Amino acid sequence: MYVFADHNRQPLSRFRYVTIVHTPQAINLLGKGRSGVLALVGMSTQKIAVIAKGSEPFPTGVRRNAPRRVAAYHLVVTCLILILGALEGWYKRTDFSTDAISYLDISRAIPLRDWKMIFNPLWSVGYPVLLAVARPFFPPTGAGEWFSIHVVNFAIFVGAWFAFLFLLRSVDPAFLFKEPEDIERRRMFLFLSGACIFVSIQLCIDSVSRVGPDLLVTLLFFLATALVIRLLRAPSYGRAALLGLILGLGYWTKGIFMALAAALLVVATVALFSKKRKVTPIFLSFAIFILMVVPYAAGLSWSFGKFTLGESGPLNYAFHVNLLPRWTNWQGKPDGYGKPIHPTQQISEDPNIFTFGEPYHNTYPPFGNIAYWYQGYRHFWSLKYQAVGIARDLQYLVQALIPQPIFYAVVLSAILMFFAVKDKKIWIGTTAAYWPFYLPAVVGVLLYIQVHLEDRYLGSFFSILCLLPFVTIAQLRDGLSRKTQTLVLVIMAASALLNYALVDKDVLVHMSNHYTYAENPQWKLAVALERAGLNPGDQMAVVGGPNASCTWAYFAHLRIVAELGGEPFDQRHPAPPDAQSPIAKFWHSSQAQQQKIVDIFRQTGAVAVIASEKPPDIAAPVGWRHLEGTNTWMYRLH
Repeated sequence: MYVFADHNRQPLSRFRYVTIVHTPQAINLLGKGRSGVLALVGMSTQKIAVIAKGSEPFPTGVRRNAPRRVAAYHLVVTCLILILGALEGWYKRTDFSTDAISYLDISRAIPLRDWKMIFNPLWSVGYPVLLAVARPFFPPTGAGEWFSIHVVNFAIFVGAWFAFLFLLRSVDPAFLFKEPEDIERRRMFLFLSGACIFVSIQLCIDSVSRVGPDLLVTLLFFLATALVIRLLRAPSYGRAALLGLILGLGYWTKGIFMALAAALLVVATVALFSKKRKVTPIFLSFAIFILMVVPYAAGLSWSFGKFTLGESGPLNYAFHVNLLPRWTNWQGKPDGYGKPIHPTQQISEDPNIFTFGEPYHNTYPPFGNIAYWYQGYRHFWSLKYQAVGIARDLQYLVQALIPQPIFYAVVLSAILMFFAVKDKKIWIGTTAAYWPFYLPAVVGVLLYIQVHLEDRYLGSFFSILCLLPFVTIAQLRDGLSRKTQTLVLVIMAASALLNYALVDKDVLVHMSNHYTYAENPQWKLAVALERAGLNPGDQMAVVGGPNASCTWAYFAHLRIVAELGGEPFDQRHPAPPDAQSPIAKFWHSSQAQQQKIVDIFRQTGAVAVIASEKPPDIAAPVGWRHLEGTNTWMYRLH
């Protein structure tokens, strides 16, 4: 019969944590029988569970080199994951997406104290703050800023990995088995499986190279989930305060965290209440969260002109569920959607030319503060539109999962583990008992499904849900055999490698071709415009639009104030696939029409206009200059 004791010689059942000590000193003491056990118990100030069999020495399964071997495995896997993250961050994406430019503009507004831009109702400030803090430590050049951005992204990735490890430790299989080596194997099995899941999802669904807050949201959600689990095992005001702080930082990072915080707090409260443990620490979490929310919500409301907790949810619902024509230059059509209070100015209808130089002075104003330009739209709810939107997002969810080998591996591994367990009811019961671990992730997926879903939003949720079967098997007293564990790990490792090779193949291609940001067409355009004599702060007009993906303008520190084209995308009445683009129409129009467009652009205050993709069979109009190394032409207006 086993005897269990802590350092106060109290029964193990009175404590929530079990820790097996593997220090050399402890191992020496364990060989001395009961006296050694009591000496070990007295040498620690932590709650330690020690196992002895009567007066028999501790089982001989403890190895002196076990801690070093485990540490070596952890170090090797961590280094491998960080190397893969660094390569993906440097080689995958060599320009910036639409969202990225908006976040980068906010990061530039922070040192200038442009509060209207900082408190943007759509793009949250948490991620741009990190960019703004890092920027002064790098050269004040385009290359220096590019490097600073990717250093920040990589640091967030490193933080996400260690937050994931913190989460794994929160669901540590700290149960008493036949010998310490068994729990060691379980921990290693959970660690290696989790590493395969992490690298596949965070590098192939989420991304280090993508400029945006999604990876930071993942980091914070891992931490919050881990703190909830630890609170359930040992409620404390310190952990509760930290949970409230993490949730508040999440809200400053992305608006979805308001709903995620509510889900996490409700889950923690219900779980504590059901376990008949004190729930007062959660009240502290809630209070600190509210203290974090109030100042940011006040700033957003001041900037927006009326009370708001953020416009990301309402606007995305209007765009993707109610089918409001989206993104840029909405003028109030079609009927039924309301009228914008302060739309961009349409100065020509044939062709459509829009100007938007005021009141925001960022790279591309129509996308930099969408909430401002769309203020006045009518929000409504339709069962039909909601059902269609959910069906569309479910279809997209399936499409996002199909190309990812890791999901097939998780399903196959779960089936193998389920049938390897003797008592299937215990497996099901253990999985159900861990609902505080996975329910917030399920809620996160459902929140996006009812509004708008993209795979990059779901990295943290997918990681936790994929981890669930491995957490379950690690907790069962009758665990897997070594043969089954090895088979599952081979499947998971192979899928992780396949995931990276297939989904992130661009990384390998760019590495083999030595393709970096300097080879990107947008970067070359920025350099060409600087060589053409344009200065930081100059205003630009562009033929073709919308121009939300304007890496060239951001790195050249130029402002786009007018564009030909850029009408909002109307999902109910999309343009025919064979419709001629505004750029093609411009190049194929008469010289008189082209000159008319140039003269209109001159009235906007732009110093130059650019147009790309000139057909080779069309002669360059008078006054237009080709920018060397690009497919773009420029006309100097002033």
